[in-house]
Amino acid sequence: MKACGADLRWTKRKDSKISARMTALVSLPAFVLLLAGCGDRPAAPDPTGRQAVESAIRRYVDASNRGDVTTLASLYADDAMLLPPDHEPIQGREAIRAFWRQGTDEGLEVTNLAVEVSGNLGYLVGQYHLPATDEEPADSGKYVMCLKRQRDGSWKVTADIWNQSGDADEDDDDSSPPPAVT
Repeated sequence: MKACGADLRWTKRKDSKISARMTALVSLPAFVLLLAGCGDRPAAPDPTGRQAVESAIRRYVDASNRGDVTTLASLYADDAMLLPPDHEPIQGREAIRAFWRQGTDEGLEVTNLAVEVSGNLGYLVGQYHLPATDEEPADSGKYVMCLKRQRDGSWKVTADIWNQSGDADEDDDDSSPPPAVT
């Protein structure tokens, strides 16, 4: 029998039942380690998937800037989760559409800091910027979006979260540096 290219041959020996059990117990950990090496190898980079994910985000930004709520909502999976700042989680495409009907902002710009795709899943980490308007000050922050390839080959957003980056003027009077992330 071969497993992952390793030849496993069982030999016949005339040993006692205790000896056979001891051999099995000693061999079991080695067999488990061999099978562990047969696990999934890291997936090769998927440039086509990466391009599709980045394209989906460009459509997201375009729809947001045009105020096209129908197109924006269509970029989310049926069971997607939207996690806006200072708001309860919103689940499902129709609930997300209702959220975006409250308004989108023109001038959204995003910078992807990381884009990873493995199989049918992908994610983006980045920064966003919205310019000031007559009604609202400029807004900048960070985001994470998770996407999943659908049966039809399209990529849909399954989780969308963002938060505003704090400005020095908005910080408390505490001048101590933030804790280090380890």
